[in-house]
Amino acid sequence: MLKQYKNNVISSETKRGDINSEQKWAVGIIDGDGHIGLEWTNKEKTKWVPVLKVTLHRYNKRAIYRLKKILKIGKISYSGYTITYRMRSKMLWRSVLIPLFGEFHLRSMKYAAVLVIKKALSMQQVGNATPQNILKLQQSLDRKSDPISPIWTNRASLQDVLDLDWLAGFIEAEGSFYILNNGQHGFAVGQAYDQHIIIAIHRLFGVQSALKNRNSYLMLDTKNTATLYLIANAINNRFLGIKSFEFSLWLRTLRKKNKTKTLKAKSIITLIRKRC
Repeated sequence: MLKQYKNNVISSETKRGDINSEQKWAVGIIDGDGHIGLEWTNKEKTKWVPVLKVTLHRYNKRAIYRLKKILKIGKISYSGYTITYRMRSKMLWRSVLIPLFGEFHLRSMKYAAVLVIKKALSMQQVGNATPQNILKLQQSLDRKSDPISPIWTNRASLQDVLDLDWLAGFIEAEGSFYILNNGQHGFAVGQAYDQHIIIAIHRLFGVQSALKNRNSYLMLDTKNTATLYLIANAINNRFLGIKSFEFSLWLRTLRKKNKTKTLKAKSIITLIRKRC
């Protein structure tokens, strides 16, 4: 599988100026670290809004601002060490987000949350969005049993499902290209609820090390050099946040195999994160 994937997919580069590529990246980061649901706007719980939130550590504020630039809607706020993108307009959900998720499909169980929002907005149009009905819709969401996107069964292959621009966005939110104190390189990505995504990434790249399951959190973690090259070549030039810079340092030192330069790169990455 490694050889087939290497020949068929990695050689195909996507230009980062392509708006479709950026939108796929945006959906990936939403799948990774987003929240989609219905929220009350008053204490009496009589007024509600659909909400999309993406919260990252503020050192990766570049990704949040890029997300807002791609979607062309929403607001950004800071709180402590985090930065949040938020969109709560019913009108913009109808005109922007629902069409976006219709064209560029979510891969996580957030797909079910979008269906709930679509139902709530439809209820509002016919005058049936009572507080009681909205509460029932809220309660219908269960992250442990929500259905996943039909993209997993409607597409011909795993390579089609795990679009590389979407994958870069997902890794932007959930993944880590790290360097150990001994200069060894590694890559890790994990999920608590959407474990099917981690299993799919593990299969796609033919990762030899077993998946780690700790307290219902499933993690892919590999230090195998051949696998690292395969993953790196697949998503190179696709990051749009701070991981673009981190990844370039990581990849450069992976290729050069110079321990002194590798540890210097590690210290630079650590410094970037501590400054925020």
